[in-house]
Amino acid sequence: MVAMTEDPSTRTVGGFDRAGRTWVLALFGVGGVAVGAILPPLARWAAELPWVPFEGPIRLLGSFDDAWLVWGRPVLGLAAGLAFAAWVVVSSAVLEIGPGQIQVRRRGQVERVIERGTVAAVYPRGAKVVIETESGRKVLEDDVEGDKAAIRGAFVDQGYPWEGPLK
Repeated sequence: MVAMTEDPSTRTVGGFDRAGRTWVLALFGVGGVAVGAILPPLARWAAELPWVPFEGPIRLLGSFDDAWLVWGRPVLGLAAGLAFAAWVVVSSAVLEIGPGQIQVRRRGQVERVIERGTVAAVYPRGAKVVIETESGRKVLEDDVEGDKAAIRGAFVDQGYPWEGPLK
């Protein structure tokens, strides 16, 4: 693991804050419960349509209607939704932006170190942050969660060449 010197000017951006984690877990949890509850009735209905492909597997999904599955499907959907939400939260990129380098962290470990001298441009592209070299090679193009103004501010405060909206 590469260690960044403890520079007080280093700024950390990205990842989910507590409210964001709660929102993602709730959203995917509720979505999983909904899918678990409506999947068999929806599959039975879809299997009756003449133009729907994969009639056999769809009929199989529609047959999961035992008494224990009435409550079991939503519980399984909740578990799957929460597992997927946890994966989304832990896989989110966190950037530690210092005057000499940028560390990209995922799952608590340094995934990539980008030296300051290689950075020619930093700009937003949708929800992604893109970092390019002088030759135009993208050394980072990744979703970075959080306040876009704070992300921009972290790069600008460290002197990185931000190209994009001033918001």
